[in-house]
Amino acid sequence: MSIRTSLVLVMALAASPAFAQPAKQAPPPPTPKADADDMAAFDKELDALFAPGGLTSDAAAGRAAGASPTVRRRAAEIDAAISQAQAAELTLVPHVQGTATYTRLSPLDPIVFGPGAMFEFLENSYAVQGQLALPLSDYVLRYPKLIDAAKLGADAARTSKRESEVAAGQDARLAYYEWVRAKLQVIVAKRQLTQVQTALTQFRALAEAQRVSRADLMRVESQEAQAEQALDQLTQLSDLREEQLRLLIGAAPDEKLTPGEDIRKDLGGAGSGVALDQLAATARAQRLEFKVIDTGIAAKEKQRAAEKANLLPRLSAFATADYARPNQRVFPQVDEFKFTWQAGLQLSWVLNDALVSRTTDRRIRAETNELRADRENLDRGTRIELMAAQQAVNLAERALTTSQKGLAAAEEGYRVRRALLAAERATAVELIDAETDLTRARITALNARIDLRVARVQLAHALGNDTK
Repeated sequence: MSIRTSLVLVMALAASPAFAQPAKQAPPPPTPKADADDMAAFDKELDALFAPGGLTSDAAAGRAAGASPTVRRRAAEIDAAISQAQAAELTLVPHVQGTATYTRLSPLDPIVFGPGAMFEFLENSYAVQGQLALPLSDYVLRYPKLIDAAKLGADAARTSKRESEVAAGQDARLAYYEWVRAKLQVIVAKRQLTQVQTALTQFRALAEAQRVSRADLMRVESQEAQAEQALDQLTQLSDLREEQLRLLIGAAPDEKLTPGEDIRKDLGGAGSGVALDQLAATARAQRLEFKVIDTGIAAKEKQRAAEKANLLPRLSAFATADYARPNQRVFPQVDEFKFTWQAGLQLSWVLNDALVSRTTDRRIRAETNELRADRENLDRGTRIELMAAQQAVNLAERALTTSQKGLAAAEEGYRVRRALLAAERATAVELIDAETDLTRARITALNARIDLRVARVQLAHALGNDTK
């Protein structure tokens, strides 16, 4: 039974014959203080909640980018991708090799050709050798594509990091508004508890005068317990929302967070009336997820082109310089250093490399098709996300208009109840009910403003406007 129904029961009991001549005069019920100053106090509580210089949703989004572990992981992936790109560029450096050796040879008997003609075998060998190899065909057919693929991989890693920053900012914005909503709910829960306690005081006075039953009094006491439980639950929810926001923005445990964005202010602009196809085209051009996948597809295509070069014969140039003692190209051998060199071209084709290249090409092609399928899924999901976000904005704007009308009606109802109470044509409980309706109407209007901000944030994120 509600307070309003209980009040009707009280009035009916008071008019019955059983209560026409009460045994004792009932004390007048206390009149609660419910006037313009009381409602102004509610506005002051909201003014105190939104402190100048406090945290805003944009500030929370900016801090979240630096506190997100996902962003730090993406930064590490960028370093790895840059290292791979640098390694790919180093393939352009010719293969240069240098060796220095000393060899002790087993002794052999000299070869005698006749008197005074003898060929001796040296037992100590010293050699310094330099080699140069140039994969000429790879410089044209393979290396440039590998380098381009590695650079595209680094670009994809950078874009992925930026996308993670945007996603972290989006999560922080939504967490910020939920935190503000929870704090508003705590304020209204406290006011509702105060109103129930005021009504309970009046009902206890009526119960002492035997104007209401014990059961009605217990119902109001139950409402007080429910209001206390609701306040406790909402207070804990507010603490949870604040802790979630702290983790997202990297706030220190001793940092005091106060909302700095007054959600009571009107937002400029109207809901999006743009066609869905145009919104989807804008999202494809702006959202970083599309850019990451497109860059990945381009990198895979470069890898395939580079891999196909292994199917062709490979042309290489080589050169070798020997400075040895004895030099094997000098005959007869002399125990002194001699310099010789050689250079040439080599055309080679390895069957195993061609077979492995074909299987590698199929693997890369399959990975490319996977990325294309991911892009199609992303395109479909984005279209649904845009439609839902656009509808949410339109519904939130309508809900805001409706809540404003409800607030105006509740304010007028409260004004009329005050006037009737002053003329002794209404009871204090009716005024409390009117105040409760007004408080709920105000919090509904505030929730509608939060819902509109959340919907617009989601639409901007779906369009990729937050990447600018």
